[in-house]
Amino acid sequence: MASLLRRVMKALGMLPTTRGPLVHAIPVFSFGPRRGSREVLIAYRENGWLRAVVDTVADAVATPQWRAYKRVSFEGVKHYDKRWTSGVRDVRRKALEEATQDGELVELPEHEVLRVLESPHPEYPGRELRKLLQVHLDLVGETFMWLRLGQDGRPVGWEPVPPHCVHMTPQPGRPHFALSYGQFSGYVPASSMLWPKHLDPENPLGRGVGRGTSLGDELDTMEAIGKATKSTFERGGLPHVIVGLDSKDEDFERDEAATNLEKRFKQEFGGPENAGKVWFTPGGVTMAEVAINYRELQADELGKSLRSYVRHVFNVPPELLGDTTSSNRSTSEAAKYHLAEYAVAPRLEFLRDWFQHRLVPLIDADVILDYEDPRPQEFERVFRAMTTPIMESFTFNEVREFAGYEALPELEGKRPAPLPGQGGGGNNAASASANATPEPPRDRTGEEGRV
Repeated sequence: MASLLRRVMKALGMLPTTRGPLVHAIPVFSFGPRRGSREVLIAYRENGWLRAVVDTVADAVATPQWRAYKRVSFEGVKHYDKRWTSGVRDVRRKALEEATQDGELVELPEHEVLRVLESPHPEYPGRELRKLLQVHLDLVGETFMWLRLGQDGRPVGWEPVPPHCVHMTPQPGRPHFALSYGQFSGYVPASSMLWPKHLDPENPLGRGVGRGTSLGDELDTMEAIGKATKSTFERGGLPHVIVGLDSKDEDFERDEAATNLEKRFKQEFGGPENAGKVWFTPGGVTMAEVAINYRELQADELGKSLRSYVRHVFNVPPELLGDTTSSNRSTSEAAKYHLAEYAVAPRLEFLRDWFQHRLVPLIDADVILDYEDPRPQEFERVFRAMTTPIMESFTFNEVREFAGYEALPELEGKRPAPLPGQGGGGNNAASASANATPEPPRDRTGEEGRV
């Protein structure tokens, strides 16, 4: 009935008449680059490789514990050393250790600043929120901490706000943030929001810029390869055969005939049991075979190159992601140290600077913030320290600390005896041997690391 109605309408000139052969075009899908913050966060949620790389760094950044030091006043005067807040972590830690031993600083195991960092939210653990901050910083380049204030006006925690939910940042004459997050839509005073960000070289006063926003083309290409592979296995990719119908009859309904022919083909040849079945069709059918060489696309090699590029952007060694193609025991042990040295430590320094600059003054301006060293002890270093004979130039406790063990009170100040031949000859050697500090007895209880 529908076909008869269309014929009548065409005969009356109410519908345009199409002439010529039926043409099937192969669609080309366009994947635009992701440049927005929301898109790159969605890619983190959907792209397994990107999430594995980013989580490797974010988990390591969120794990180390934070430490708080406070100045001690002598006769009402509090000494301050600029090395205590130095950006060079080795200089800062040495100065903090010396000041703590001299009594100028005292380490506070419990303080409001540490409680805010360890438990900033009533529903989520602090480690997960610190990890979320790092994910925002790595992907988007900025993160927003909506401070939760106590009765005295000091921060007691924060609410993480996704960067794409903040629509306006403070401007001259407008000291507030405009955001729409959850059920809230309005303005937040600038004093109630912390905005750590990586400065954009093109516009330092604007929004932050992260490593993930520079991977738009690479992430889109990886997504396109994944979808193309899926389509290849589901539908065979590009069609191997193009079927066309044509007739010299002007009343021939090409669209309807093609649809009916497609339905008949799927009905008769669907499923593996119909493979190789002979198909009889009416005249006017033409077939064109399309041969595609998938090896020329090099999708596998391109995918590996893109994954390696994404991993390099975030400073993650391949061994930490399960790639042991060209690895051995030494490179596997060094991978953890390289991650802490070149990926984790710089990010912790960034967070420490921002917390010291913006968060600490809101709670206690006298507090000096620091974090535990994330670098692990290398196996080769510990092994050599425990198996190499100790020279008299070092004490037993110095060697133990170098190997990563705690100093023992009974070994304080004690050194090993000189090695044979180091004390000179004759009476000098005998005198040195007699005056040498006797080697402490070895512990037979099985404690690992006791000298």
